[in-house]
Amino acid sequence: MSQKQRPTAPAWLSLDNAAKIYPAARTQGWMPLFRVSINFVEEVDRALLQKALQRTIKRIPQFGYRLRPGLFWFYLEDQDIMPQVEDDARNPMLPFNLAGSKRFMFRLRCHKKRVAMEVFHVLTDGYGATTFLLTLSAEYLYLKTGKRIPAEGIILDTREAPRREERVDSFPRVARELTQSRGEQSAWQLKGTPIEAGFLRVVTGIMPTEKLLFLAREKKTTVNTLLAAIIMQALMIQKEGTKRQKRRPVKLSLPVSLRKYYGSATLRNFSFYVNVPVQTGHGLDGLDDLITYISHYMGLETMEPQLNARFSANVKAEQNKLLRAAPLFLKVLVLRMMYRMTGERYITSTLTNLGNIKLPAEMAKQVQRMDVVLGSAQKTPIGAAVISCNGHTCLSFSKTIRETGVERHVFTTLIKLGVPVKIESNE
Repeated sequence: MSQKQRPTAPAWLSLDNAAKIYPAARTQGWMPLFRVSINFVEEVDRALLQKALQRTIKRIPQFGYRLRPGLFWFYLEDQDIMPQVEDDARNPMLPFNLAGSKRFMFRLRCHKKRVAMEVFHVLTDGYGATTFLLTLSAEYLYLKTGKRIPAEGIILDTREAPRREERVDSFPRVARELTQSRGEQSAWQLKGTPIEAGFLRVVTGIMPTEKLLFLAREKKTTVNTLLAAIIMQALMIQKEGTKRQKRRPVKLSLPVSLRKYYGSATLRNFSFYVNVPVQTGHGLDGLDDLITYISHYMGLETMEPQLNARFSANVKAEQNKLLRAAPLFLKVLVLRMMYRMTGERYITSTLTNLGNIKLPAEMAKQVQRMDVVLGSAQKTPIGAAVISCNGHTCLSFSKTIRETGVERHVFTTLIKLGVPVKIESNE
């Protein structure tokens, strides 16, 4: 299909249900960000990367939109400029400057062999960002080598027209009348010695995927549950001996992509979460016991009716007539207060897993690995993210405190269980 035949992108888009709270929650020094990166075998040609970015934006145009305030809600608006590739930085994910008329909600950065994408969560979730980055990477390799990468898995063909279903808000489409209360018991929250303001410490453990898979099979579980259990154990150790918030459980938040439940092709936010609680001092502290517990808990909480009832409560709240009629400035005040009161109150930490990324053979030989990193949170000083690609699994901890007990326990445990770990840090 020629460029002239392609449908034009809409001039604006409403925010999806999950995104609506993020513009209100952000502050001058903080906003909810995350980062996905890819390491190539050879150094990146910046000029070719810029050209690939332009082509990818035409294929997935909503990534070129800016955030705008409306009378009742924030919305996304198309703009007539292209984002520019930036130099990567040792300190990732500083807040975006969204003031001014032409601003983007993601950064594309490069350094030597690495291309990194930092994303404001209002734009998309991990799946959408990974789709964009891999489509971009495939186009870049085509420009570099002259050999086109097949559009397989989540890689899109930049020669195709944008698809409407890729930019829809899937939450209201699948929400039902039956809802479940979003209230939970508050979580125990980790404290520590703050790192210098504005700096995010990133510690990454690089492991052979086959070794990790072997260990998971040996434990009769999945990689995600295995890592969740080890991280939960590490957090429980940190809580031992502390009197503060003693009655509150340790809670690990595990995001769940909803696309597999509803067959959605959206590249907007379409994930939910399960907060797994464990109370210390009840004898549930052995790794095998935690694996069993988390597996059963997630099995129940990720049943489709259960997930639907929980996110449907958010959709119903958005459709409240009083809230919809309130002007934007009043919504911002209410949503900001709600986020500060409950946004991170129910979690101790987060583990997000973007899965095992399967690359086409033509692409795999030109890629070393991929990484994913969570941005800083307001009340939870450590978060974890994992992705597997090309035989390497990268587990990254993002931290705003100096203490190293959590990641040290996790990596030491994995090594003791037969998984070699190579450690990298931005410090």
